[in-house]
Amino acid sequence: MKPIFVRGVSHQFRLTLAIILSVALLVSNHRLDPIRQSLSSILSPLQYLANVPGVMLDWSAEAFATRNMLELQNKELLRQQLMMSERLQRFEHVRQENERLRALLGSPVHMDSRKVVAEVMEVASDPFRQFVVLNHGSQTGVYVGQPVVDAQGVVGQVIEVSEFTSRVLMVSDTTHGIPVRVTRNDVRAIANGTGDIDQIELRHVAKSTDIIAGDLLVTSGLGNRFPEGYPVARVISVSRDDGQSYAVINAQPLAALDRIRYVLLIWPDETKPFTLPADLVGVVATDPADVPQNIVPVNGEQPTTQTITSPTTGTDPAANNITPNTTSNSVGAPNTNQPTLNPASNNAANQPVSPSTPTNEVNQ
Repeated sequence: MKPIFVRGVSHQFRLTLAIILSVALLVSNHRLDPIRQSLSSILSPLQYLANVPGVMLDWSAEAFATRNMLELQNKELLRQQLMMSERLQRFEHVRQENERLRALLGSPVHMDSRKVVAEVMEVASDPFRQFVVLNHGSQTGVYVGQPVVDAQGVVGQVIEVSEFTSRVLMVSDTTHGIPVRVTRNDVRAIANGTGDIDQIELRHVAKSTDIIAGDLLVTSGLGNRFPEGYPVARVISVSRDDGQSYAVINAQPLAALDRIRYVLLIWPDETKPFTLPADLVGVVATDPADVPQNIVPVNGEQPTTQTITSPTTGTDPAANNITPNTTSNSVGAPNTNQPTLNPASNNAANQPVSPSTPTNEVNQ
């Protein structure tokens, strides 16, 4: 006769098994990344299939748009185009001036980077993680850590890449941090996510730091992850409580994180070549390695300083009659770095100073 109540596995055994499995998964978490990427590549067609209703809805809305709606949209787009064209003209003038100044100073020029427009396919449903899925993956060249921006500012960075899709962690996530600086005074800080999609914060900022509400925060370029100069957020509140060690600074992201549809993937390392303007080719200083290093040693000692070439002719310094020599000061202390006139190429009016004669005495 079969018993009615069958005793199964004990609860202690189930608990022990669950603990062992949890520890095993924690230890082997980093080793499961290839498996996750493979599963993501396999399931990416399902993501595209789930995105079909939204694409069909957008297509139908565009297909059945009225003539008046199209005219209004065209007028608005034309107005925006004119405004952007005017701004672009001003920025182009500033860019050319910046390139000329950098060329004169011998500073490296910031070059244009490669960019690709991507579409958001999925938004995270997890309330504790804020990320989106894009329709570009490793086939396009997307890589982990790649910066992502939209029309207003920085969105986040890529944290996971599959064959056809990629996952972007937004700047408002609690695990995300980005180096920023204030455009008003170049104060640097780290902007961390708070979990609120409309707010980020600057942590560990001294109360004496000059940051006020309304300051614009842009990427500082530190860490070589985000290119310098992209807008991130605007400071909305600054609290300096005497009972706290640091100031409480909150900022609002400029990117529309709650309604982004299209974003821009940036490749900072893939830059376009820059050609120096023709009017600056003869102005930029030559490479120091091409300058002749003709130094005449005196008394068998090798000079420690480098002779400077003539700024007008660029010839050997020996042609300018300057050689390092050993002279003495008024109290007889030797000075090995004072240049003296070469006696072989001077006239009687400019008699050379004897090494044994102090430099402040007149040689009759």
